[in-house]
Amino acid sequence: VRVAPVGLGMGGGASHTVPAAPEVDLEVSRSYSGLHLRLRTAVELVGPCMRCVEEARVPLDVDAEEFAADDRPDDAVFDEDLDSAYVEGDRLDLALWARDSIAEVVPVTILCREDCAGLCPTCGADLNVASCDCAVEETDSRWDALRGLADRLAKDADPG
Repeated sequence: VRVAPVGLGMGGGASHTVPAAPEVDLEVSRSYSGLHLRLRTAVELVGPCMRCVEEARVPLDVDAEEFAADDRPDDAVFDEDLDSAYVEGDRLDLALWARDSIAEVVPVTILCREDCAGLCPTCGADLNVASCDCAVEETDSRWDALRGLADRLAKDADPG
């Protein structure tokens, strides 16, 4: 089954998409207790690299399962073991389930390549293409106060 193209908003305002309408393999089976669903697909997520902002393409494999129990009262509190957020009566919201299932397998860091060097924090040069002549600050100035305290403590502890 084909579903609508998937767009995902990431932290920091970055937008990643699955540009082609994903084709998903949907298995539906019924037992005495309810409806068993399984969704599988392989897609490619496209968006900016988190280090250099160039285009990154990340292959994702999805294998998700849902269960919706039969004969649940209409006023029953949602139970994740018995209810599915994607099944309403006899209708399955496959597009929403596919989007959520893809979002669950997105890696924490999306990179254009594993060894991406990123951008220079001073001049913004793409360090994958060329190096820059910016002086690299060895320490983070936000730690200066603690560094000074450590130095004083070291002097106080020195018996000489």
